Amino acid sequence: MKNIDSPASKENTLSASEIKIILSNHKTWLETNGREGKQANLKDYHLKGAVMIGAGLKDANLEGAYLYGAYLKNANLENCNLRGANLRGANLRWANLKNADLKNANLVRADFMQAELKNTRLEGANLKMAEGLKSEQLAEASIDEQTILPT
Repeated sequence: MKNIDSPASKENTLSASEIKIILSNHKTWLETNGREGKQANLKDYHLKGAVMIGAGLKDANLEGAYLYGAYLKNANLENCNLRGANLRGANLRWANLKNADLKNANLVRADFMQAELKNTRLEGANLKMAEGLKSEQLAEASIDEQTILPT
């Protein structure tokens, strides 16, 4: 079984300016229905503490990304692939995670205050000590017997 606490390769790191370019290209890709720009593919990237407040990452690939302590407040992560991502301690306040795939993600101590979790896949995710998470949010998400819920 993969160790979800181990960071993605540090070779796959990005500067704040590189992240900004990727977000800009992704925005263009979304606005033109893929005719221009480029879909954000941050699979397995090491983005510890990245500041992406209000980022438009709808339909982005962040599978296996190391987002420990990332600031994703108000981010649009709708339909995002976050399978196996490490979002430990991430700020997801008011984030849109509708239809996002967080299967087997590490969400320990992540802050979900007012986050949208409709149809969010949380099967096998670790939500231990997650903050701001209400039963109403979880009721709209998909969980299974392997999902570790906050205590």
